Amino acid sequence: MRRSAPAPTLRINPGNVAAYARVERGSAGLRLVAAEPPDGAERAPGKPMSLVGAAPFPAHEAVVIAGGQLVLLAGRGVAASMRTPAMHLIHDRRPPGLDAVAGAPMANAGLLHHDAGWRAVVLPSLGDIIADLGPGPVAVRADGRRVAAVRDGAIEERDVGGDDPAARHEGAPAAIAYAAGGSLVVAAGAAVGPPGTAAADGSPVVALAAAAEAPAVLALHEDGSLSVWGADGSRQATWASPLPAAASIGLSADGELAALGSGTGDPAAACLVRARDGALVRYIHGARAICTSPAGEGIAIAGDWGTAWLEAIEEESA
Repeated sequence: MRRSAPAPTLRINPGNVAAYARVERGSAGLRLVAAEPPDGAERAPGKPMSLVGAAPFPAHEAVVIAGGQLVLLAGRGVAASMRTPAMHLIHDRRPPGLDAVAGAPMANAGLLHHDAGWRAVVLPSLGDIIADLGPGPVAVRADGRRVAAVRDGAIEERDVGGDDPAARHEGAPAAIAYAAGGSLVVAAGAAVGPPGTAAADGSPVVALAAAAEAPAVLALHEDGSLSVWGADGSRQATWASPLPAAASIGLSADGELAALGSGTGDPAAACLVRARDGALVRYIHGARAICTSPAGEGIAIAGDWGTAWLEAIEEESA
């Protein structure tokens, strides 16, 4: 681990950020200017926001953890922890081949993926909790106290601080996640449900993201479509992605908003959509990742230009 001091920051132009915007970085600082989203998507524009803080740390993945206090980032072979809302870099870590991160929304814990597989870490220091989770898929519970990993044809759940598996489920699904309340859900072909769910025909699920405080799970399918499920395996909605190809997905703590990012793919774009029907709430050209705070007061965005924090503009009372 390496501590950066003093923490670099980006000059920002806080102005109103429209629901549909484009990232620009110029002599006046980082700003987001109004821009049209892709054609064809149903629109449900969110309220204007303001840039609060930014750092010159390029990233293609981001997740807000610890109840909104920290952001865990992956970019250019480096994982980093940042403090919100000023986006001050706290620590970074460079395991060979670092390319992906995941986090516990309500705790200071996360997961890093690199050449040797997945490992669980504590934030903000990025020190190891469990260093040998294997190639995955993996998941971390919202409270950060349990992780799950697919290994040797089964899912092993491990409590943080424990040496032996806490539970084992036969099968090697393509994706796993912890739903609200701590129950484990898995991809079963084109379906989502508890371990042991029968595989369903259709485009297979390749990634899962669960809400921290609501019984909702978001699934990304191989054909690029998305679906929303209950933890019991009940399908609630299906819709098309506004992005040409979503590489990362997330779900707000209340299950109302789905977050989609282009990751390392092009064109760079990220968006928030209404989970129940896929209506476009926020779209940012030039961002590669977007994620909501579990506390609901802001969002983090990241791209080749750096990382930033946005918060809603308070409305004046009459």
